[in-house]
Amino acid sequence: MADLPEFHVIAGALFDATGRVLIAQRPRGRHMAGRWEFPGGKLGFGEDRLEGLKRELAEELGVAVHSARPLIRLYHNYPDRRVLLDFWRVIEYEGTPKGLDSQALAWVKSDELPGHNLLEADRAIVTALRLPQLARVISGAGQLAALDAKVAQTIFWHVKESPATQLDASVVRGARAAGHRIFVLGDGVEAIRIAAAAGADGAVLRRHGQNLHVDREGAFLVGVVCEDEAGALEAISEGAHFLVVAPQRGPLQQGPLEHLCAVAGIPVFAGWYPDARRLEQLQMAGAHGCAMVTTRSA
Repeated sequence: MADLPEFHVIAGALFDATGRVLIAQRPRGRHMAGRWEFPGGKLGFGEDRLEGLKRELAEELGVAVHSARPLIRLYHNYPDRRVLLDFWRVIEYEGTPKGLDSQALAWVKSDELPGHNLLEADRAIVTALRLPQLARVISGAGQLAALDAKVAQTIFWHVKESPATQLDASVVRGARAAGHRIFVLGDGVEAIRIAAAAGADGAVLRRHGQNLHVDREGAFLVGVVCEDEAGALEAISEGAHFLVVAPQRGPLQQGPLEHLCAVAGIPVFAGWYPDARRLEQLQMAGAHGCAMVTTRSA
C-alpha cells in the first residue's frame, strides 16, 4: 500500500466569557463535510506554527490572536491521509468569530464536546481541554481544601481504607466548584465503581492489562499509570484516554519522554514530581502536564 499523504494541520481552542469553546462544522465540498472540528487549517511549508495559527484563525473566523500556547500534538491516520494535528489553546484574541468560509459555528461547554460529531482526530483534544495541566495525588478532603483556589488542577483521589479518604458526591461537587477535575486513583473495577458512584470525572488505574473501554465516547475518562513506552502503548490499545508516565526508578529523561509523547496521541502527564517547577520544561517535551505526589505510594 502506498504511503498516505501527510498534512500538518494547525488548530486552536477559542473560549468565550463563560468558558465555552468554539467548534466549526465542515462545509459542503470539504473532506468529511458535516463533521465538527476545532477551527484551523494546513500549516504552510516552513511557516512558524504560531504565525500559522494566527493566519488560519484570521482567515476562517476574522479574529486577531494575540497570544496562544501549545496544548497537544498528535498524529492521526484517516483512510486516505495522515494528519499531524498541532493544537493550541488561545489565551487572548480580539474580535467576534464569524464563519468566513460559510461554516456553521457553535459555542460548547467542554463536558458536552463528547456528544458532538467531532472528527476522530479531535477526540484526544477534547480530553486535553478537560484536564488541567497540573495534576496532584491527594487522599482526603483536608488536602483538597488546602489547594490554591486560583489554580485549577486535575485531582487523583487516592482512596484508602480510612473513612476520611472516601470520595462522595459532595466532595466532587466542591472540587468542581473550585475548577478542579477529580479522578479516583486505584485498581481496576473498584476504582471505576467508586468514581461512578461519586459522579467523578473518571478513574486513574495502575496498569494491569485490563480492558479500559469503559466509555468509548470519553464522557467518563479513564487514565492509566504506566512506567515506560511499552506500557503506554498497551494502555492506549486497551482504551486509555490519558496517561500518567511514572517509572519506579524516577521520572523519564527528556529524550524518552519526548518520544513517548510523540507516539502516544493522547494527553500524557509526566510524574511523579514533588512540585510544579518543571511544568514548562515537561510541556516543551510534549507532555500535557506535571503529576505531583509527596510520596511514592501511588
